[in-house]
This record gives sequence, C-alpha cells and structure tokens, in this order.
Amino acid sequence: MVPRVGLLGFGGVGRSLAQQLATISGAPRIVFALSSKGGVLVEGAGDLDALLELARSDKKLDGHPRFKQGLGLWEALEEAGDVDLVFVTLPPSYETGEPNLSIYRGLLDRGIGFITADKTGLARDYWGLREKARTRGAFMGYRATVAAGTPAIDLMRGLRGRPVERVRGVLNSTTNYILTMVEEGRSFQEAISRAVEEKLAEPDPRVDTHGLDAAAKITILACELGYRLDVTQVRRAPLEEVGEERVRDVIKQGYRVKYVAVFDASEKRASVRPVILPQTDPLARSSGVINVVDVEVENEHVTLTGPAGPAWRTARTMITDYLEYIGERNPRS
Repeated sequence: MVPRVGLLGFGGVGRSLAQQLATISGAPRIVFALSSKGGVLVEGAGDLDALLELARSDKKLDGHPRFKQGLGLWEALEEAGDVDLVFVTLPPSYETGEPNLSIYRGLLDRGIGFITADKTGLARDYWGLREKARTRGAFMGYRATVAAGTPAIDLMRGLRGRPVERVRGVLNSTTNYILTMVEEGRSFQEAISRAVEEKLAEPDPRVDTHGLDAAAKITILACELGYRLDVTQVRRAPLEEVGEERVRDVIKQGYRVKYVAVFDASEKRASVRPVILPQTDPLARSSGVINVVDVEVENEHVTLTGPAGPAWRTARTMITDYLEYIGERNPRS
C-alpha cells in the first residue's frame, strides 16, 4: 500500500525533498504541504503538479493556486484523512525546543511517524520520543540531524554495545569556514559577518559560534550509543574564546584550531569548545562543509569523514530514512 505523507516545511530542504520523493521507486502519495503561513491539501494530480512546479522553481508555497492561509498541521491531518508519515523540515528551535518538540510528541501520540532534519527536539528529549514511538508503533527517522550527507548516526548504531571511550567531532561547517578566514588574516567579526552574508551562518550566528548546533548533534550521537544526555547538559565555550592571533600562530607550530564537540563516555559528559590540534589529527584536516567524527573504541580509532549539507543532500538523507520505513513494512523477498 502506498504510504500517505505530509510535508511540514517548504524551505530549501522541503522543496528539494518534494522533488526527490516524486521520482524514487516506492514514491509515497503527498497529501499535504505546509509552510509557516499556511498550506495546501493535495487532492489530485493537478495539485501535485503545481506543488512540484513551485519546488522546481524554488518558489514559496503560497504561490500554489489552492494555498489555504493559516492551515496548520493538526487541521491538515484531520482534513487529509489517514496519514502514515510526516516529513519535518522546520527551522531548529535551540532555546526551548518548541514548537518542534510538541509537534513530534503530537504526531507520535496519533500513531503517525516522522522523518526530520531538525535536531532540537531529539537533543532535548531523545529517550522520551523513542519510548513514545515504541509504544505507539510509529517510525522515527532522523539521519539528517547530524552531518546530513555523512552517515554519522549509522556509525553510532554500529558501535552500540562496544566499549566506546570517547566521541569527538567537527560537526559544524560554519565554524570551519570562519576559522579558515581567521587563519587567512581576517578578524572573527569580519569572518562571522561574511558567513552570515553568504547564508552559511544563521541570522543569529551564535547558534554556530556559541556551540548550540554542535551541542545538539553531539547529544544525539551520545544517545545513539545508549547514553542519556540532554543538550542542556553540554558545556559550551564560544569559538572566539581562543583569540585571533592564537588561531594564526599555532599554524606555524604544526597545529590548527578547530571547534570540537566531545562526548566522554566514562564521565558521561559532553562539551563544545575551540581546541588546538596537531595537523596530523583527522579533525584538524577538516575544512569547508566537511565534517569529521572520530570514535575511540577498544584502544583504536574509527573515523568518519564526509559532507554535511547543502539542502539537496539533506533531502537525500531523509530519503534514506524513508527507504528504511517502507522496507520495514514491505520487505523484499
């Protein structure tokens, strides 16, 4: 039976996701799409064609001929009838986790699964959501919450039950970009302003430079290993704490500064802070949009390197979750 799905969020990731879902084998039926202003109930081929044309043209959802101002998630679910799964591409909510966290809980309470790229709900209540999904028999897909195009979540799942000592990661590509510019002689303020202008950083760059994004990601990785951690427990130091001259001086001595997220399994503690690393360290070699996760396990290192975004890659990672979802319900012979 073809899954009936909704799209919650129609920004860059949501638009790319709509296009990709329409072309994959085992494509679902999209029954609604929502943005912050309202949404569209997709009731026929014409509605879907218009939705996909907006996605291809990189236009907002309110350009759809059947756009309904103020249409919200719960109303859309009621009007659409049976819905199996909702794809969530909402902006993160670092301060409180809301309204995202309440949305996940509300979906699971209704027995509706979700696939999300938003990390803030899981970073605040990973185990509560997991338990609710288990008791309701609902699917949770969240590979895109950490490193997007690189399977960091899968790496952690593959290490469950093994004696992991420590997880380190360069998990925020924006701070990589900022540090590279500082190495080249720019001030932190100049580098941060440029990152905002080029839309590599959030309008409030402290999400990146004060470790909120990386803290949420290391929290999810620790939870995937089986530990109970909340993002509010992660200690954070701002990127600028290290000082511009220090960033440039250490290069001459064979080192680099990186903004590193760490989970120490023995102490069950996590932190995000600027760290001086030898250039031989795999984390020191990361640059641009490349993320690195290094796991110390059984006196050895397992290291994963790969890209994070952009939007199309995040959408493809959500497709991976969807393929897992339909595989669980329609196993191949």
